[in-house]
Amino acid sequence: MILPLIAALAAAGAIVLFGLRLSRGRTIQPGERRLQRLTEPPEGEQKTLSWDEVRRRGPSSLPLFRDWLLESSWARKMTLELEAAGLSLRTGEYVLIRIACAIAAFAFVAFIGRNAFAVVLGIAAGGFAFLIPRYFVKAARARRIDKINKQLPEATQMISNSLRAGFAFQHGVAMVSEQMEPPISEEFVRMTVDMNVGASVEDALMGLLARSDTEEMNLLVTAVLVQRTSGGNLSEILDNVGEHLREKERLVGEVKTMTSQQRFSGMVLSLWPIALLGFFCLINWDQTGLLFTTTVGLIMLAVGATLQLLGFLTIRRILDIEV
Repeated sequence: MILPLIAALAAAGAIVLFGLRLSRGRTIQPGERRLQRLTEPPEGEQKTLSWDEVRRRGPSSLPLFRDWLLESSWARKMTLELEAAGLSLRTGEYVLIRIACAIAAFAFVAFIGRNAFAVVLGIAAGGFAFLIPRYFVKAARARRIDKINKQLPEATQMISNSLRAGFAFQHGVAMVSEQMEPPISEEFVRMTVDMNVGASVEDALMGLLARSDTEEMNLLVTAVLVQRTSGGNLSEILDNVGEHLREKERLVGEVKTMTSQQRFSGMVLSLWPIALLGFFCLINWDQTGLLFTTTVGLIMLAVGATLQLLGFLTIRRILDIEV
């Protein structure tokens, strides 16, 4: 009874903690946010956390754990991943969630099999479960980057209009941070703060690119840096960049529309065997349970899961069309 208890506690703790952190803030629609900006007094500037701020706040409340995280380059990389994903998790909490998922998966598989092979398979399942939270973080980062790319043409046009009106580039950046919606406003707030505390425009742009490393952001940053080095009409350059970004967004939308049926079919093909296995477990556990309680059954499950994963990755690779 110890192993099921450990598995249940670890899984519950990981799911509850991760869920609470992801759902901490309520999603506010753009229209509602603009009404709040008009009716409420302005709040203090909010910006994402730099590594120095993370060190001051502390990546964990546990002293020994905190010291190890502060000295680890791996922990710094995880901190930057969480920051790019827009999550408010501490690095220590993120690591504990991954460890809890690994323990839960290992205990679950080892308890069901209750043999040496199940222990080996449980170790493999624990290693896979340890990577699952990182997948969700990468997915959150991808969603945030996608939103930034969709907002980037409007931000580019806003900066261009500011320059055409006679203002400096820094003023255009400040306008984007004040008037546009998150997440792009958060990144430009960070850029504005960097310039206000003494960083050059070039360094602030490179920091923006490091946090939102996409082809679209690279195009904007490169255009500004080249203009500052070689000269030229920055407003006209930004107009051309914005037009290119809007055209690319249109093409990406067309590609997603044309491949929507194939992506749905790939999802169904990947999830359908798992759903059938769960259904058979419910209606006829006496026979289906042999897959989990015998060595041959566990081998079949491992092979099937591997093939399903390979098929899922292959379908995603085929449908990943670069524009």
